[in-house]
Amino acid sequence: MKKVFPIFLFLGWMPAAAIANDYPTLERVDQVLTCMNKHGGQTIDNLYGCSCEIDVIASQIGFDDFVEASTFEAYRAMPGEKGGIFRESKRGEKIIGQLQKARAEAEKKCFMRRKYEGLEPKAG
Repeated sequence: MKKVFPIFLFLGWMPAAAIANDYPTLERVDQVLTCMNKHGGQTIDNLYGCSCEIDVIASQIGFDDFVEASTFEAYRAMPGEKGGIFRESKRGEKIIGQLQKARAEAEKKCFMRRKYEGLEPKAG
């Protein structure tokens, strides 16, 4: 009976983990690599921080909303009328705000050590 209990405990926890991890692996890897590049390259510290970052984001924003927010962010800089659709959208503002909030929380949770040790990447 002792061996059965941990299995039920694990299965009871599994749906919550599945909900928080609904991002495809390819998207998670792309986000981690992009984040690592942004923070100065492929190091163990960046791997930890960036994988933590996407986990925090995934726990707060569903994958479809993440893709939509990323699209709005990317196309806001498009000049002219075409970019205006992305710059002037109430939905875009809302969803980008949610993504930025999730990123800010991830920055606090996942990259705190850098701030204390003066390891922030240099802008340049």
